[in-house]
Amino acid sequence: MVGKTLNDTPNYHREQEKELPYEKLKSDQDDSEERILFRSRSDYMFAGVLGGLANFWDMDSTNLRVIFLVTSVLTGGLLLLVYLILIKTIPFEPET
Repeated sequence: MVGKTLNDTPNYHREQEKELPYEKLKSDQDDSEERILFRSRSDYMFAGVLGGLANFWDMDSTNLRVIFLVTSVLTGGLLLLVYLILIKTIPFEPET
Protein backbone atom coordinates (compact mmCIF):
# COMPACT_ATOMS: atom_id res chain seq x y z
CA MET A 1 0.00 0.00 0.00
CA VAL A 2 3.00 2.24 -0.47
CA GLY A 3 2.22 5.37 -2.49
CA LYS A 4 -1.55 4.81 -2.41
CA THR A 5 -4.06 7.14 -0.89
CA LEU A 6 -7.51 6.46 0.46
CA ASN A 7 -9.00 7.63 -2.82
CA ASP A 8 -7.12 4.86 -4.66
CA THR A 9 -8.55 2.04 -2.54
CA PRO A 10 -11.61 0.22 -3.86
CA ASN A 11 -14.95 0.83 -2.13
CA TYR A 12 -13.84 4.20 -0.80
CA HIS A 13 -16.44 6.92 -0.78
CA ARG A 14 -15.92 10.51 0.32
CA GLU A 15 -19.30 10.47 2.03
CA GLN A 16 -18.01 7.91 4.55
CA GLU A 17 -15.60 10.47 5.99
CA LYS A 18 -16.59 12.96 8.61
CA GLU A 19 -16.57 16.57 7.55
CA LEU A 20 -13.35 18.20 8.70
CA PRO A 21 -13.68 21.30 10.94
CA TYR A 22 -12.13 23.69 8.41
CA GLU A 23 -14.47 22.40 5.70
CA LYS A 24 -17.44 23.18 7.92
CA LEU A 25 -16.17 26.71 8.53
CA LYS A 26 -15.53 27.17 4.83
CA SER A 27 -19.06 26.06 3.95
CA ASP A 28 -20.57 28.38 6.59
CA GLN A 29 -18.98 31.47 5.07
CA ASP A 30 -20.86 33.59 2.58
CA ASP A 31 -19.01 33.31 -0.74
CA SER A 32 -20.56 36.51 -2.10
CA GLU A 33 -18.59 38.73 0.30
CA GLU A 34 -14.85 38.41 -0.10
CA ARG A 35 -13.00 40.29 2.61
CA ILE A 36 -9.80 42.10 1.76
CA LEU A 37 -7.49 43.72 4.29
CA PHE A 38 -6.93 47.44 3.70
CA ARG A 39 -5.50 50.28 5.76
CA SER A 40 -8.36 52.47 6.88
CA ARG A 41 -8.77 55.99 5.51
CA SER A 42 -11.44 56.96 8.03
CA ASP A 43 -10.37 55.18 11.26
CA TYR A 44 -6.69 55.96 11.70
CA MET A 45 -4.40 57.53 14.26
CA PHE A 46 -1.03 57.03 12.59
CA ALA A 47 -1.22 55.05 9.35
CA GLY A 48 -4.59 53.26 9.42
CA VAL A 49 -3.18 49.77 9.99
CA LEU A 50 -4.96 49.08 13.27
CA GLY A 51 -8.17 50.67 12.01
CA GLY A 52 -8.05 48.41 8.96
CA LEU A 53 -7.33 45.33 11.06
CA ALA A 54 -10.18 46.20 13.42
CA ASN A 55 -12.52 46.58 10.44
CA PHE A 56 -11.32 43.29 8.97
CA TRP A 57 -11.81 41.42 12.27
CA ASP A 58 -15.10 43.18 13.12
CA MET A 59 -13.88 44.58 16.42
CA ASP A 60 -13.57 47.99 18.04
CA SER A 61 -10.43 49.80 16.92
CA THR A 62 -9.86 51.28 20.38
CA ASN A 63 -9.68 47.81 21.93
CA LEU A 64 -7.25 46.69 19.24
CA ARG A 65 -5.07 49.76 19.85
CA VAL A 66 -4.93 49.02 23.60
CA ILE A 67 -4.04 45.38 22.89
CA PHE A 68 -1.37 46.53 20.44
CA LEU A 69 0.11 48.99 22.95
CA VAL A 70 0.27 46.43 25.78
CA THR A 71 1.72 43.77 23.47
CA SER A 72 4.29 46.24 22.13
CA VAL A 73 5.51 46.94 25.65
CA LEU A 74 5.61 43.23 26.52
CA THR A 75 7.62 42.36 23.38
CA GLY A 76 10.11 45.15 23.93
CA GLY A 77 9.03 47.08 20.86
CA LEU A 78 9.25 44.16 18.43
CA LEU A 79 5.62 44.67 17.49
CA LEU A 80 6.45 48.21 16.38
CA LEU A 81 8.75 46.73 13.74
CA VAL A 82 5.89 44.50 12.58
CA TYR A 83 3.67 47.59 12.44
CA LEU A 84 6.15 49.38 10.18
CA ILE A 85 6.25 46.35 7.88
CA LEU A 86 2.44 46.30 7.76
CA ILE A 87 2.40 49.97 6.77
CA LYS A 88 4.42 49.09 3.68
CA THR A 89 2.58 45.89 2.78
CA ILE A 90 -1.11 46.67 3.39
CA PRO A 91 -2.62 49.01 0.77
CA PHE A 92 -5.00 51.89 1.53
CA GLU A 93 -8.68 51.17 1.05
CA PRO A 94 -10.00 52.46 -2.27
CA GLU A 95 -11.61 55.89 -2.25
CA THR A 96 -15.36 55.87 -2.63
